[in-house]
Amino acid sequence: MFRLTIEKALNHIINVNNIDIAPIDNKVISLGVDDIDLSLFFLCLNSRIFVIDNGQNKKTDVEIRMNKASFLSLFKGIPLEDLIEKEDIEINGSIKTAQNLADLLASSSIDIEELVSQYTGDIVAHQVGRSLNQIKNISLSNDGSIIDNLKEELTTILIAPSRAKIFKGRAS
Repeated sequence: MFRLTIEKALNHIINVNNIDIAPIDNKVISLGVDDIDLSLFFLCLNSRIFVIDNGQNKKTDVEIRMNKASFLSLFKGIPLEDLIEKEDIEINGSIKTAQNLADLLASSSIDIEELVSQYTGDIVAHQVGRSLNQIKNISLSNDGSIIDNLKEELTTILIAPSRAKIFKGRAS
C-alpha cells in the first residue's frame, strides 16, 4: 500500500507539473534512507514512475543511500551537489541518473493555492497558501520539522488564534 501511495503521488506531481522524465526512462533507481529503514526501487517507463518490489534483485542503474536529514534536504531545495560535497549522500552507479532524479524532484512543486482554489475560490486559497508559506519559513528558520510546526500552528489557531505566529504583525 505504501509503495502504491508513493507511486501515485510521484505520478501526480509529474502530470500536474508537466515534467519530462525521458532522461530517466528505462532506468531502475534504488533509494534508501538509513535512519528510517526506507528502501524504494523506482522503475521509470513511458513517462511514468513505478515503485517496484525488487525481490528478484534486478540490476539498478543507480543506488542512492542517505540519512533522514539529507532526504528532507532534497525537498527543502538543497542541490544534490551540496549533499555530495558534504558526504551526506552515497551514490553507486550512474551519477547522471541520480542528478536527473534530483532535478525532477527540484522541478516538481505542487501549487497548493491552485489546488485549493478549485474548491474554495481565490481569496481563501491565497490565504491558505500564504499561511503555509509562513509556517514553512518558521520551520526553516527554527530548524524544526515542517509537519510538527504545522500541527502546532493549527492547534494554536484553533485554540487561541490571537497567539498564532501567522497572525502576528497583522493589523487588527
